[in-house]
Amino acid sequence: MKKVAATLFAAAAIAAGYSSAEPGIGPVCTGKFPNLITDICYDCMFPISLAGNLVTIGVSNDDYDSGAGGSPVCTCVETLTAGTPVSFWEPMFMVEVTNKPGCMPLLGAVDISPPFNSLEYGAEQRSGAPLGSPRKSSFMHVNEYINPVMTALGAISDSPCLDQRGFDVPFISWADPTWNDDSLAMILTPYGYAFAGIASIAAEAPDAIAATTGFGTASLFWVAGAWGPMYPVTGNIATANTPEQVAHLLIARLFAKLHATGVQQSTAGYDAMRSCGALGLPQFLMDKRQYKTNRVFPFPDNTCTPIGRPLLLQERGAARPQDKDYGYFIFRKKDCCGPVYSPL
Repeated sequence: MKKVAATLFAAAAIAAGYSSAEPGIGPVCTGKFPNLITDICYDCMFPISLAGNLVTIGVSNDDYDSGAGGSPVCTCVETLTAGTPVSFWEPMFMVEVTNKPGCMPLLGAVDISPPFNSLEYGAEQRSGAPLGSPRKSSFMHVNEYINPVMTALGAISDSPCLDQRGFDVPFISWADPTWNDDSLAMILTPYGYAFAGIASIAAEAPDAIAATTGFGTASLFWVAGAWGPMYPVTGNIATANTPEQVAHLLIARLFAKLHATGVQQSTAGYDAMRSCGALGLPQFLMDKRQYKTNRVFPFPDNTCTPIGRPLLLQERGAARPQDKDYGYFIFRKKDCCGPVYSPL
C-alpha cells in the first residue's frame, strides 16, 4: 500500500507541475497573423541608398554609415558581375514575445501545448530593492520567424539583394534549455562576465543617448541602451520597467544569441556587399545597429525603433491588462551590389 501511495503521490506531483491544454489553466495564448499590407511600417525600409545617393521618404535619421557606400560601381568576383551599390532596410524577420511556452501569437495564436514544467511560464515578479523600493523582474519566451515579406508579396522578383528563403521558424525559446538558465547561457558568451555590474550600468546611459536620435554605439556591444544589459542572452530580465522594454530587450538578446551561435549573418558593410549574396557574412559579435523593430501586435505602432532607443512613443497604450503577448517585424540593414552587367 505504501508503494501504491508513493506512486500516486508522484503522479499527482508530476501532473501538477506540467501544463495541460485545458482552457483556464495558466496564461492564455492570444494573437493574429499580421496584415502584410497595413500592419507593417514600410517607411522603415528607408532611407535607401543608390550608388551612394540617399533616397528618403518620411524617415531622415533612421540610418547609419555602414561603410559600404561611396562608390557608384561595385563588382562581384564570385559571379563575375558588375553593378551598383544598393543599401536599404529589408523587412526580414518576425519575433514574438509571449509568456506561454508553445504559444505562437503571430501565427494566429496557434498553441501547440508542449509538455513543460509550470515554472517555465512567463511571469513578472516583484521584490524589495536594497533601499526598500519595489523592483520588478520578468521572464518571457520568444519565437523567431523568417518571413521575407518583399519576396512573399512579389514586390521585386529575381533580385540577388533580397532573401529568397521561404517562411521558416528557426528559433523557439521553450525548446532551448539555456533560455531560462543564465549560467548555461554564459557558456556560449563567456565574455559577458566581463561586462556585468558597473560596466553594464555605466554604458547604458551613453548608448541610450546615442540611440535617441540615431543608433546605439557599436563598440558598446554589451548593452542595449535604454532597454538594459545585453547579457546573459536569456529570457530573465532583472529590471522590468514596462512590457515594451522587456519585449525589446529580449529581441536584442535573441539576435545577439543567434549571432554568437553562428546561425545569424550580417548583411551590412563593405564585406557583406562584396559577398554579393542575400544572406551576408558570419558575424559572431553582433553589430546592434543593423536591426530596427516595428510592432505589429497587439496593434501596430508605425514606428521604426533601433536597438537601445528610449520607448516613450512605443509604450503609449501598450500596457493594457489584456495584452500579454507582443509581436514585431524586424528590419535588417542590407548592403548589396545590384547587378548591372554579367558576362555569363
